[in-house]
Amino acid sequence: MRFTRPSGCNGFDIVIGNPPYISAPTQIANPKLAEQRNRIVKGKCYKTLNEKWDLYIPFMELGINLLCNDGVSSMIVPYPVTNQKYAKKLRKMFTDECQLLEIADLNGTKIFDNATVSSCITFVRKSLPIHPLCISNISDNKLIKVVLEKMPTELIQDDNTQVWNLTNEQRTNNEYASLNVLGDFCYISKGMVLNADEKTAKGAFTKDDLISEICDEIHPRKYLEAKDIDKYQIKRVRYLEWDTERCPNLLSRPTFRELYDCPKLMVNRLGELKVSLDEETHYLHSDSIFSAVLWKDLSGVNNKSITTSVKKFSNHNRIVLEELSQQVNLLYLLGILNSTKAAQLLADQRGGDYHIYPEHIRNIPIPIPTSEKQAAVADLAKQILVKKSNQEDASFEMQELDKIVAELYD
Repeated sequence: MRFTRPSGCNGFDIVIGNPPYISAPTQIANPKLAEQRNRIVKGKCYKTLNEKWDLYIPFMELGINLLCNDGVSSMIVPYPVTNQKYAKKLRKMFTDECQLLEIADLNGTKIFDNATVSSCITFVRKSLPIHPLCISNISDNKLIKVVLEKMPTELIQDDNTQVWNLTNEQRTNNEYASLNVLGDFCYISKGMVLNADEKTAKGAFTKDDLISEICDEIHPRKYLEAKDIDKYQIKRVRYLEWDTERCPNLLSRPTFRELYDCPKLMVNRLGELKVSLDEETHYLHSDSIFSAVLWKDLSGVNNKSITTSVKKFSNHNRIVLEELSQQVNLLYLLGILNSTKAAQLLADQRGGDYHIYPEHIRNIPIPIPTSEKQAAVADLAKQILVKKSNQEDASFEMQELDKIVAELYD
């Protein structure tokens, strides 16, 4: 990523780009990309690199660095630049040090055939942020037009995360700052990546090779993906090869066995929040689902994944987390997370994104009310579970639960 400015001037008037969309895990898994990533870090030319940064982040900073004063950079990039933690430093640079001219919100519109993530277009001037910026949307016939204006400070919905709000809605992540969050009660983890490990078994098998429609000696464990679950429901069950030579030992991401052998909540990773309960079955699941396991149920389980999670994401040590998790149960959390209130709290976390990331789930605030109130939520959640399993209408119980949950927060 080396460029030379035109001779005789201090930079370009305009830089236009469509940088590569390559995530941190993909970079790390590819030897050439991993070497490139290390060189970018060691070069110390980019101040916006943060945690698991995507490759488009340094490209966007480079676009600004190549400009002359008052020059403009425009790039079409993944929509998560507006709300993900890895882009936090870039967002802060754009709002503090540059003049954001316009953000074209293309969320939900498929722009590139081979891209699974939504996009947006940023127009940034190399000058101080003194004017409002325009936010535009794309119509069904693919026309982009301005729909509102905001000052850069109004764009930021939370000073801590620097998440951008591209709507007229009032959003904040600070309203329940005094509450504990879900990550204080539960360990949150993505499930298994079922393809063969790139280093030890590259190409030896695929996910489909491991899954069966029937239970047999080779496929003894019940297995789920996000499309198999709904709010309070398991819609479909298949079976996964387990305890063989290749699964789980040769998986690309096997996680750890104890994660699946505990009672847990299972959360989808795309779209509307849908949470189901696994109390006794001990389902295995793919990385399209998050597991939320009470810290107390992992007592005595120690590994690098858990240690890293506590160190990076929690304000408490392991003992305190296990003590906190004694104060709630999974039925209560199931009712909270499937409520209308939780949907609003998730929107505050992720902005307008379609994806649900671990930090979104981990940071949903959770009240600890009286035991009577907790029991009321848990009882309604259990009634909904029973009705859903019998294919009965549970709308009344869900409305009643929404009322109680709203009261807990308000």
